[in-house]
Amino acid sequence: MAKSKAELREDFDAFIKKHGGKYKEWCFGTSDNPRAALFNVHKFKTSDRGLYRQAANELQAAEVAEFFTDFGAKGDNSFKRGATYVYAYKIAPHTKP
Repeated sequence: MAKSKAELREDFDAFIKKHGGKYKEWCFGTSDNPRAALFNVHKFKTSDRGLYRQAANELQAAEVAEFFTDFGAKGDNSFKRGATYVYAYKIAPHTKP
């Protein structure tokens, strides 16, 4: 179920604070298939720290990713058709931002 931008920001912010509070240690992106993006593109492992949530639409997803990249997180905050999910993961030596 889609969440508001404020709810999404709160979810991601709380997750980051729980697992390492520096934004520059995290990577954000948007996708229509966040699990595939995390595991196939970014080489995320099940032991890594990551989270994804569904936004109401592509623009909202891009705006949430942009919010965190503006504060120093790595990643891609561009608008992508069909990409209603926002994802974030803590960067590890094996991941590909």
